[in-house]
Amino acid sequence: MGKISEVMDILGKHFDVSRRTTLNRMRESGNPDAFKILIGCLVSINIKDEVCEKILDELFERAGSFEELLEINDDDLERILYLARYRRVKSERLKSVCREVLERFDGCVPSNREDLLSIKGIGPKTCNVVLSFAFDKKVIPVDSNTVRISNRLGWIDTEKHEDVEKLLVESLDGDRLRGANAIFMLHGKDICVPVSPFCSKCPVNEICLKKGVEKSR
Repeated sequence: MGKISEVMDILGKHFDVSRRTTLNRMRESGNPDAFKILIGCLVSINIKDEVCEKILDELFERAGSFEELLEINDDDLERILYLARYRRVKSERLKSVCREVLERFDGCVPSNREDLLSIKGIGPKTCNVVLSFAFDKKVIPVDSNTVRISNRLGWIDTEKHEDVEKLLVESLDGDRLRGANAIFMLHGKDICVPVSPFCSKCPVNEICLKKGVEKSR
């Protein structure tokens, strides 16, 4: 199976840092902006990273704060979000979150889980992205890639995101934990895909238990 930290080190060396997601690059900028990370995460839901990056480049040229985003009229905001799925719903959600942060938290993104999850439109994954990327809290955003890869490697046998998060937080620290989200996303996209993973080119092929893998390439 391989020790979790050792496997993450091997995977981390395999993937090009420059390919990490827009949100991960925001975090590594040296001065992460909680506003941009929260809005970026909401925009990124269910769209490809290259599309998300284009949208955010234009959006953040127009808005550098919650107040400025609310000043963008609805038609303009939907136009900026033109490549996103459900752009009208996403536009409404962005403005709703902006209003709530301004009204309830004086325009400051909360740095704790309870307050973040109390904002309508923010779920557990977005919450953890903000806590980890903006405030360097010891949490990890868990998605389907993280759950799938952790199960296949034999680290855990569950589909519960909170159990996978608990395992990883207990097993990784420092830079390993901070970098884990990007590694899982790249590994899940390039090699450990949902159906018929590319085990033949996987850097941890020999120590992976391949739990649940019926066919591989």
